[in-house]
Amino acid sequence: MKQLACLVLAISAASFAQAQDTDTNATQDTDTTATQDADAATTPAPADDAKPVAAESSGHRAMLPFMREIAGNHVLPRPYGIGMDVFTMQQDYAIDSLSFALPGFSLPDPSIIKVKNDLVHNDLKLDAWVFPFLNVFGIYGHVSAHTDVDLSAVPIPGLPVSLGTLHVRYDGSVYGGGATLAAGGEHWFASLTGTWTRTSLSGDFDSKVSARTLQPKLGFVAGPWSAWVGAMDLHNDESHAGVITIPGLGAVPFAVKLKNAASWSPSVGVHYDMDRWGEFSFEYGGGDRRTTLLNVTLRFPRDN
Repeated sequence: MKQLACLVLAISAASFAQAQDTDTNATQDTDTTATQDADAATTPAPADDAKPVAAESSGHRAMLPFMREIAGNHVLPRPYGIGMDVFTMQQDYAIDSLSFALPGFSLPDPSIIKVKNDLVHNDLKLDAWVFPFLNVFGIYGHVSAHTDVDLSAVPIPGLPVSLGTLHVRYDGSVYGGGATLAAGGEHWFASLTGTWTRTSLSGDFDSKVSARTLQPKLGFVAGPWSAWVGAMDLHNDESHAGVITIPGLGAVPFAVKLKNAASWSPSVGVHYDMDRWGEFSFEYGGGDRRTTLLNVTLRFPRDN
């Protein structure tokens, strides 16, 4: 993906967990945080994060999560979720390989080529708490992206003009899944989310994008609100092949493979729990890669 592709970069997007003590006759809020696409595909995505908070008594219980007894006297989140992710990403790429069907062409130094990628990834996410400490999820959505490869510095023997910039536009479906391991206390939580996405693309060229992400997070909880700091480790496999028109030469076949210029980027986020029936989260990533992730999720069944 991406990715994300990018992503998606999606990216993003997965679920967090946190535990919060409660009296046996009271029910407290449960925080969940969603995560791409990676990203996205998208990011692809990245990942959203749900945070388990402790177990409540009820006349009817859903089948999940298994091993709920290990949570003790804690209210657990409702086990099933359906949500929506909106993930964006801007990043620089590095050239992994580049070839043109031109006599005498060779790439002396890949670093002379500047590559920029922008994408938007939207997806539907289904998740379930299989165990009190493990959430699994699947995503399906749409990614739209463009990658600009600046070839003006690439020397071509006998060519009086530069190659200019190769503009690659693509969009298509993104799908994938992942899992979140989570733990927490009364006012803190920690989680680790892994996501994998692939894309089915259409565009001017033969394009392929896949992405995988790893996202550690550490957060603070205060009532229905929680906030965290974390990071995203994103690995993209993006390739394009086709034919471009070069002035003076006509149609020239090419192939290019791209990779991340930077793997890790920092992130911060905030989450709000809507009295256990739903949740909202927003995350921003900075550094050498700029990302945003917005997630809204509904949780059920109501009696769990």
